Amino acid sequence: MFEPGFDQAAGLRAEVSLGNAVLVPVCSPSQPARAYEWLCMLASSLTAAGRAVVIVDGSAHESSHSHRHDGAHLGLMRVLQDPSIAHLERPADGTDWLVMPGATGLQALQETAHVAGVHMALSRLLTPFAPGVVVLMFAPAFSLAGLLPGLGARALVPVIEQPQASIDAYGSVKVLHAAGLSPVLAPLSFAAPAGLQTVVNTVADTAQRHLGLSLDSWPVATWALRVQESAIERPRPTPAHGYHGLLPAASHASHAAAAVAPSLWS
Repeated sequence: MFEPGFDQAAGLRAEVSLGNAVLVPVCSPSQPARAYEWLCMLASSLTAAGRAVVIVDGSAHESSHSHRHDGAHLGLMRVLQDPSIAHLERPADGTDWLVMPGATGLQALQETAHVAGVHMALSRLLTPFAPGVVVLMFAPAFSLAGLLPGLGARALVPVIEQPQASIDAYGSVKVLHAAGLSPVLAPLSFAAPAGLQTVVNTVADTAQRHLGLSLDSWPVATWALRVQESAIERPRPTPAHGYHGLLPAASHASHAAAAVAPSLWS
């Protein structure tokens, strides 16, 4: 299901400025380990497109041990607390991308968003990363909702082969939509095309029926372009109006409640 804005000019529009690190929210499912193949596929597609990728794993807690400043085994909370850590980009061990545990740091950023606003939380998150880095924030939907309420920004919902995949994906869609974000289904379709397409159709039909929401679904081959095009930029400070410059125009939408009804299917 291609959205109307995706055409031959999409590649040019995806050439976002490499002067800033950008954020891409990615929902972790109820069984995060089952989505790591999906996450690696997304990171690989961005790397092939020439972007440096950092994965912040909000489903994994940081260690309390000391860490090196080259980014190896570095946790998000340490990065947020130590201003001397900067320009994080590629790992020193030669691997394709840097992976950081970030559950504790993500909780701290949610508190920043609640107290000082989402723009401040975003600035705090993206400041330590080098220009041009794409930060994939892999975290549960309710954590992303607490960090990015009301932005209207795209948030990816992996659709993977696992038990109750449709319930899992719809639950994430509902939480993100209630928080004022724009969920997008991203099936790893080559793994089991028929089965996953059934899940996609079920989730899309349920979202339309119960939420009045028309969901987009992004094929694997389009991930790199679409992710770069929809990524959230670091807010730019302005003298008169504080922080400004979140990527989507819909970021000016009013903040929505992130509470979710007990039933995922209503």
